[in-house]
Amino acid sequence: MGDFENIENYDSPAEDLVEAVDGRDLAFLAAGIAIGAGLALLLTPKRGHEVRRAIGRGYRRAIEGLSDRAYDLRERAHDLRERAEDLRDHAPNLLRFARRAAERRFSER
Repeated sequence: MGDFENIENYDSPAEDLVEAVDGRDLAFLAAGIAIGAGLALLLTPKRGHEVRRAIGRGYRRAIEGLSDRAYDLRERAHDLRERAEDLRDHAPNLLRFARRAAERRFSER
């Protein structure tokens, strides 16, 4: 059996990880992040306005990065949709070609 035929039996390790994580784990993760961020702000040697400015810069960079990533994903989805439409449009011709090639091959035997 080829790899493609075995795809139905494939179990992704990520699926096991997703099943293992529950709401309690996520709550502890969020609490840890909040505590770490709070401690970092308390122990920083910078002044308040410097910290706020640094947080603002990080926020803006994160938003810009997410915006760029969203744009890239939209572009990729658009490209994939166009490819799918092309395949849909060419599928009847491809099937006809494959059928004729198979008929020629079997008639040669």
